[in-house]
Amino acid sequence: FFKKTPFTFNLGGHVVDDDGQPFNNLFNVAESWNFLPYPTRLAVDGYFQKGWSFQMEFAYTQYKSGKTIQNSEITGTYTFFSVDGHVKYDLNELIGDTHWFDPYVAGGYGYTMRTVATNKNTGTANLGLGFKIWVYQNLGFNAHTIAKFAMQEGTSNYLHHSVGIVYRFEYGMGNRPGKLGRRYTFLKTVK
Repeated sequence: FFKKTPFTFNLGGHVVDDDGQPFNNLFNVAESWNFLPYPTRLAVDGYFQKGWSFQMEFAYTQYKSGKTIQNSEITGTYTFFSVDGHVKYDLNELIGDTHWFDPYVAGGYGYTMRTVATNKNTGTANLGLGFKIWVYQNLGFNAHTIAKFAMQEGTSNYLHHSVGIVYRFEYGMGNRPGKLGRRYTFLKTVK
């Protein structure tokens, strides 16, 4: 399985919207969005078959003083860390192959540690959507949003947004990386 499965690695940044009202004031960047100015998220996808793939992701950030967290303004710096496992389905299986654009839905479970919460550790049930844009055959960009529903009292639901660079290995682990050859018609030069 590991030798034959194409693996995709994703490195990028992410935003945690944890103000206690996950579906209100979605773009209140100054008060609600928590992020760091460097890559703090790593994800690995393993493709299975017929549009299905599996993903593990790790994310870290800090909550800074003055932000609204779980309906209260905080006065110190706190730590956020999450580990998630998702099953993803490529929507190109339903709408037809777009070559360079891969939209998907994702769902799964995770673990979140937030030092600011009453219960610092919680399991989460996750549901979201995202897309990849392939610039070359094996190199592209990824963006997605996941709603995370806390499975314990004393902590809140939150939104997790991310963007990053993705790179796909052709033949799975232990084999040569994918070529950066041009693949899509809109990138080909006219002779």
